[in-house]
Amino acid sequence: MGLTEQLFGNGAERFSDCVEIKIAELNEKYKDFLSKEKIDLSTAYMISFGQSGSGRVGFGRTQDISPEIDSEIDKILHECAEKHLQKL
Repeated sequence: MGLTEQLFGNGAERFSDCVEIKIAELNEKYKDFLSKEKIDLSTAYMISFGQSGSGRVGFGRTQDISPEIDSEIDKILHECAEKHLQKL
């Protein structure tokens, strides 16, 4: 069991996994544009977990890529959060 799971429960781990999987799918969808622009979507967002016992999880985009991709990243973050973080 990882430290994140110990502090936040397995919902946080599932949230992180959900985001990683969906960002990888998005990366594949826009691979031609992203490779041409030398953009790595794995660094286009961040997830931060609060200090011990606070139960806070923060997430958001770290860069603007294009309106369409930005919107999809925001949607992924919010959908995964709604699905996995409700019980935190």
